[in-house]
Amino acid sequence: MNNLFEIKVCGINDKISMKTAINCKVDYIGLVFYQNSPRNITINACKKLLDLRNKTSKIVALTVNPVDDFLYEIKKIVKPDYFQLHGEENPNRCQDIKKKLNVPLIKSINVKNKVDLIRSTKQFEDICDILLLDAPSETLPGGNGKKFDWEILKGYKSKKKWMLAGGLNIDNINMAIDVTNAPAIDISSGLEIKKGKKDPKLIEDFVTKCKNL
Repeated sequence: MNNLFEIKVCGINDKISMKTAINCKVDYIGLVFYQNSPRNITINACKKLLDLRNKTSKIVALTVNPVDDFLYEIKKIVKPDYFQLHGEENPNRCQDIKKKLNVPLIKSINVKNKVDLIRSTKQFEDICDILLLDAPSETLPGGNGKKFDWEILKGYKSKKKWMLAGGLNIDNINMAIDVTNAPAIDISSGLEIKKGKKDPKLIEDFVTKCKNL
């Protein structure tokens, strides 16, 4: 892609959206393996989507407080390029998962304020490969469509690549990048016509806008 930041489309759970995201050459495609999410996909169901995978768009397997057996099963069948840990996994658990699975990690961190941001990210930046900075969680660990005060991230620097998440959409992406200068962004609910259902046209329009920022 020619844009200045990477794009991750999360919560893909149907073949048309998967094909659209791949055709748009997004950098990461997130598959949600979490039963309580409206975007949940089973390991079995995702096999049809994985038939479409290519080398351009990295596959991210999102899990929430996963047990080892579940991670091993995902690794064996899905063969993700990244695991995304979107629960309450502490640094020790992240280290443990990375050692056992030997797959790069994305760790989701809820951003409440500047002090909390620095404290939280320092715990994980030596362990995880990408930090995902999200709005504080409500009922779900992510995908709530809720943005946070992006001013908190003004001038933020990290040893690791980081992604901006939380309430992004086609109308506010320009402002989000202007304020945060994020090197990567993660979008999910902002591309849906209803909770858990992506709109291929929204995916296309969003990526086109990002390329032209």
